[in-house]
Amino acid sequence: MKKQPLPFLIGLAAVLLLFSACKKDYYQDSGLAKGKFDGTVLQYLKARPDYFKNLVKTIEMAQMEDILSKEEITFFAPGDASIDSTIRYTNLMLYATGLDTIKSIADVPPQVWREMLGRYIFRGKIMLNDVPQVDWSLFSTYHGEYMKSYDDVIMHLGVVYHDEGSAKYVGYRQLFISYAPSPELSSGPSFIAPVASVNIEPTNGVVHAIQTKTHLFGFSLFEFYNRCIFYGVGHK
Repeated sequence: MKKQPLPFLIGLAAVLLLFSACKKDYYQDSGLAKGKFDGTVLQYLKARPDYFKNLVKTIEMAQMEDILSKEEITFFAPGDASIDSTIRYTNLMLYATGLDTIKSIADVPPQVWREMLGRYIFRGKIMLNDVPQVDWSLFSTYHGEYMKSYDDVIMHLGVVYHDEGSAKYVGYRQLFISYAPSPELSSGPSFIAPVASVNIEPTNGVVHAIQTKTHLFGFSLFEFYNRCIFYGVGHK
């Protein structure tokens, strides 16, 4: 198949991201989760195969079970819908360039899962109340916090204080995690993911479940695609 030029791929990715916003969400904004979970972070994910079955498979492929079982961490858990969407859109890009597509999660090299998952994990326990306020329209004033993930990737955390009627910042609070390859205090990060359920407490940390409606696994579709190509996806 004839390879397509870069502008075609950029246009394709833009269309895919627009369509991704129309997917049915697995989570709705529900704020605080109820109670604690009597088990590790990994055991919690395994206990919710309706949301995290494929996520657990990627963790196992990346050989990160000990991190989620034995270390104190905060995990922003992307749902299976995010993984499925990312693979589907990556396949469209692979097909457009004449490369073999991904048939199953096992077709993606473990290195890709390891590098992407490292963006969602933080050392220690970070609860909703530990994260500073962010206002995307006044980012230079309320800018949340840039911090490094488990793998030292620069990420951004912030809590939006919603308005209630005419009263500013007194409504419900919503946690956001963002990928910030070029951090700055003027405009904020580019790849922003809202959290649907917060403060789920397994025995070795905390889980915040990311809203899957608009989130693509790894935050950047191009980076996921490029890593797949780099590690040999699409070539027989």
